[in-house]
Amino acid sequence: MAATNALFKAHIENMPEALNTKKDVDEYCKQFWKDNKERVREAKVAEKAAKVEKPKRKKGFDKDGNPKEKRAPSPYNIFVKKKYAEIKAANPELDKTQIFSEIARVWQEEKAARVQPENVKEPEQEDDISDIQEAPSDEEAPTKKRGRKAKKSIETDE
Repeated sequence: MAATNALFKAHIENMPEALNTKKDVDEYCKQFWKDNKERVREAKVAEKAAKVEKPKRKKGFDKDGNPKEKRAPSPYNIFVKKKYAEIKAANPELDKTQIFSEIARVWQEEKAARVQPENVKEPEQEDDISDIQEAPSDEEAPTKKRGRKAKKSIETDE
C-alpha cells in the first residue's frame, strides 16, 4: 500500500497544468487507480504463472530428483508394528490413542526387564575391615591456609 501511495503521489506531481476543474482532477485520479488496479492484477497473474511453472519437489526425493534412502526402522518402530495388531485384536473397543499408550506401557515393561535381568548377582559384602584404610592423622595431613576467622580465633585463644 505504501508503494501505491508513493506512486500516486508521483502521479499527482506530474499532473498536467491543463486540468483546471475539480472534475478533471478527479477523472485524472480515477484513471490512475484503474490503471494501478490493472497492474496489480497482472502482477498477481504473472506471479501465479511463475509458481505453476516451477515444479514442486516431491517428498522422498532430493533436489536432483533422486529417491532418498529411507532410514532403517528403530527397534521401537518394529515393536509398535508388531504389537499394534495384537492389541487391536485383543481390545477392539480401544481407539488409536489408547492403543499407542498401551504399546508404550508394554515397551517400558519389556525395556526394564531387558535392562535388569533377574539372574544377575549383586556383589557380596565382606566383613573384612582390613581393606579399609585409616584416615591420615593430623601430622600427615597437608596443611591448609587458614581463613581470617580461623586466624582471629587462634589469636584470641592464645
